[in-house]
Parts: sequence; C-alpha cells; structure tokens
Amino acid sequence: MKITLTGKQVDISDRLRNRVEEAVENAVNKYFNAPISCSVAFSKDGEDFRAEVTVHPAKNIVLKGTGVAADPYSAFDNANEHIATRLRRQKTKLNDHKGKTGIVEMAHAAVFPVKETEDEMSIDESAPLTIAETDANIKVCTVGEAVMYMDLADENALMFRNSANNRISMVYRRKDGNIGWVEPAEE
Repeated sequence: MKITLTGKQVDISDRLRNRVEEAVENAVNKYFNAPISCSVAFSKDGEDFRAEVTVHPAKNIVLKGTGVAADPYSAFDNANEHIATRLRRQKTKLNDHKGKTGIVEMAHAAVFPVKETEDEMSIDESAPLTIAETDANIKVCTVGEAVMYMDLADENALMFRNSANNRISMVYRRKDGNIGWVEPAEE
C-alpha cells in the first residue's frame, strides 16, 4: 500500500513517519487484504495539531478520519482510531451483503449556468460555476444504508435509489448536525 505523508506548517520527523506507516498498515491490513493507498496530512489548527487520514482500501471505497490534539502523535492516534472504526464497519457491511446482488446505477450529467432570453440561450457569466461530474455510482439501498455509506465516505450528501419504492432519493447532513432525507413527491 502506498502511504503519503504531508505536513502543512508541521515538520514530519522520521519517528512520526515510522509510527504513522506502521499504525496505518496494521489498521488497514486487519480488514482488507490488498489496500490501494493512504494519505495522512498534518496541519496546525490554532494551538492544536490536526491529522487527516484518507484510506482507499478497495475499489470504490474511500474512508476519511480526522483527529485534533495538542501534539501530532495524539492527533494521529485519534484519526487512526476513527479510521479503524470506519474500516471495521465497512468490512462488516461488505460481509453482511456478500452474495446479494449489488445493483448500482450510473448517472451521467452535466450542468452549466444558462440564462434564457426569448431569442436565444446564453451562458450567464454572473452565475456560480457548476462542476459537471462525469460518473457517479447511485446505489440501490435503504435510507439507513444510505446514511451509513454517507458517513463512511465522510461526505455531506449522498444520492441513492430507495429500495423500498425504487425512486431516486437523497440524504444530507444538515447544519445542525442531523440528517435530512429528500424524496420526490408521488405524481
């Protein structure tokens, strides 16, 4: 597994590098046989240190964990515990669904800022730029599973096809910390 360490306003000593590489290898290899990559980023967060660990243990799985503490070693330990928990949950989830058909729908979309006039359509330069995603996996799952996938990927929103009614839905993390669920009204 390729492990990348970076430091923003933080010097990464050989001792810290060895500790990180050993701990990440142990955590990831415990649950996944051939992990792809891992990156660990250290930065200053006021007086504290922040460690962000991003692990790519298998195809289409990216897990993120963060930790904040007074020293970089403790910050990394917190982030590594977070990642170990996510890895365990992901492996359990994969084992629970082994043998079930994993239906995934591919979404292709491109959205551009457009200003319509009566005569023609033109690009509105004042509109915020919308980035077109090339492909997105839209999982067929329950709302609870969608929330779990969103948490595992450490994302703010996730679109999915609800297995209860076969309709496109979305879950998202609200500003108050709760989870919101959007499902289109029946026609």
